[in-house]
Amino acid sequence: MAFLEIVIVTSLALWLIYKWLTIRDDEFKKRNIPYEKPYPVLGNFGNVVMNKKSATKTIVEFYKRNKMHKIVGFFNFRNPVFFINEPELIKKITVKDFDHFPNHTPFINVDGDPLLAGMLNIMKDQRWKDMRNTLTPVFTAAKMRNMFPLMNECFNECIKNLKMQLPNGSCELEMKQFMTKLSNDIIASTAFGISTNSYEDPNNQFYNVGQSITRFRGTQMFKFMISNVAPWILKYLGMKIFDKEKTDYFTRLVIDAMKYREKNNIVRHDMIQLLLEAKKDSAQHWSDEEIVAQCFIFFFAAFENNANLICATSHELMSNPDVQQRLYEECLEIKEELQEQPLSYDIANKMKYMDMVLNETLRKWSIAALTDRVCSKDYKLTDEEDNLVFEFKVGDRVWFPISGLHMDEQHFENPEEYIPERFSDDNKGNIKPFTFIPFGAGPRNCIGNRYALMQAKAMLYYLVINCKLERSENTVKDIFDDMRGFNVSPRGGFWIRFVSRN
Repeated sequence: MAFLEIVIVTSLALWLIYKWLTIRDDEFKKRNIPYEKPYPVLGNFGNVVMNKKSATKTIVEFYKRNKMHKIVGFFNFRNPVFFINEPELIKKITVKDFDHFPNHTPFINVDGDPLLAGMLNIMKDQRWKDMRNTLTPVFTAAKMRNMFPLMNECFNECIKNLKMQLPNGSCELEMKQFMTKLSNDIIASTAFGISTNSYEDPNNQFYNVGQSITRFRGTQMFKFMISNVAPWILKYLGMKIFDKEKTDYFTRLVIDAMKYREKNNIVRHDMIQLLLEAKKDSAQHWSDEEIVAQCFIFFFAAFENNANLICATSHELMSNPDVQQRLYEECLEIKEELQEQPLSYDIANKMKYMDMVLNETLRKWSIAALTDRVCSKDYKLTDEEDNLVFEFKVGDRVWFPISGLHMDEQHFENPEEYIPERFSDDNKGNIKPFTFIPFGAGPRNCIGNRYALMQAKAMLYYLVINCKLERSENTVKDIFDDMRGFNVSPRGGFWIRFVSRN
């Protein structure tokens, strides 16, 4: 009898677990939206979690299979989300009817974690709006101009280290590791007010902590998945996605720096200083913890992504010598104009072809594969003829497939090819609105895009003016096939041969 009871209880428990795991699998069927059958628990990201494909490639392939639908269903683990494939509908949701979709869906569970809950991209409604208004002056051209000399110090150390590796005129480097060190040092200086040199000291604490936080692999990847599937498990076990000791490290850095500067009247043109000024000028009375949270999301967003942008562009310059030569010629003109003076923010922004190159990288590589919104109040989505397309309910999650749009031949002819001229003054006006959205769209677009582009322009200028980029024996043949996970990073690395121009 006891055995029979055990069998019954076990069977019931397994049935309940199955029902819980699949309870939303018929969401799209009930609402008459086309979709693809998901993996159990993993949803349509199964191949990403099982390390078979990258998130970017998964999004692009899913988009291409389903782009005939204006809206298509996608399972983010257990959660159903609505893919919006039509640019005009993206415009309506992100701009025209923004008040119905004012928030992002938290990419992680932030319950009980004030640091994560205070990040700008996690904040909601009026609280987000107030913080966005507080932060907007931080990222103006004037503030970036003042911050640029701090970046230049890091660029100089990077190039100095590169030249040391060129005693015979050339060397092979894995760009991701090389550029992540630069990204680390720039963020340490411009956001946290500390000086690091990750080329001389690759084991410095700031770099090691940063790498461990931003790389979703192993245990951290597992906790991220649990946070999406069943956040109550992490709460019950008292676990957090990010190790508390490491997040506390960043908190101490910022709070100690703020207190020291206020006490000693120290002014430095970095993020902490700008946030201190914004805090004083704001009527919102932001806490120190909320200011720390902005530094943390700034680090989290910039550490990998800024390095990826430079790596991807370098890879394309290596693969397209004609593009590299034209960019080199523009950089030479800038160098002559500078007359031995260091590069400045205003001069960097004069490089039109550099702009075209970076835009084409952002199109082809889509550093962010998608962006999202969540419906805050019931909404009837209509097309340009005012015909009803779909009725959204409160809580519906909406995704915009950035990488899919960017690689659609209907929007960009021969999308697999790297053609910076798409973004020339003569051609960029022909790009259909909301088909090129590398930094998102509408009021919740990326607030740090000017910072990211400033860093990429300057570093590429220094790289191209000093070295010719050539294919290495270790260069991965197909980057997209070799990428895994949620970052733009091939397993085989971004290997490039640097040949000195001097």
